Amino acid sequence: MDKSKIRIFEKILLHKWLIPPVVAFSGIVIGMIFGLFFAPGYWYSGVLGCFIASFLLGYIAYTMPKKDIVSLLCPLYAVIIFNPWSGYSTGLIMQVLYAATVFLISYRLEKRFNN
Repeated sequence: MDKSKIRIFEKILLHKWLIPPVVAFSGIVIGMIFGLFFAPGYWYSGVLGCFIASFLLGYIAYTMPKKDIVSLLCPLYAVIIFNPWSGYSTGLIMQVLYAATVFLISYRLEKRFNN
């Protein structure tokens, strides 16, 4: 592989804590675009972005040298909150609040538990 590609990949890995919030917020934006312009049933596709972001955050926390229990349990929170049979509303407000929480937890993981 070319050395410039390796350097770009290393730069991305330095900021790997940004990947889960980007996935969560981009899923919400894609859901809003599809819901507004194409099909109203796609408003809840932002749930998938938040769900995937939670599992990415859990994986990043698992690969860190110091373990963070809050970040490791983030996929469990996603399963509980975005469960279709739960009493929580999974609308746009819940998706944005959950994506903001993923951002705060990933920032916390980077600043406190990264060497």
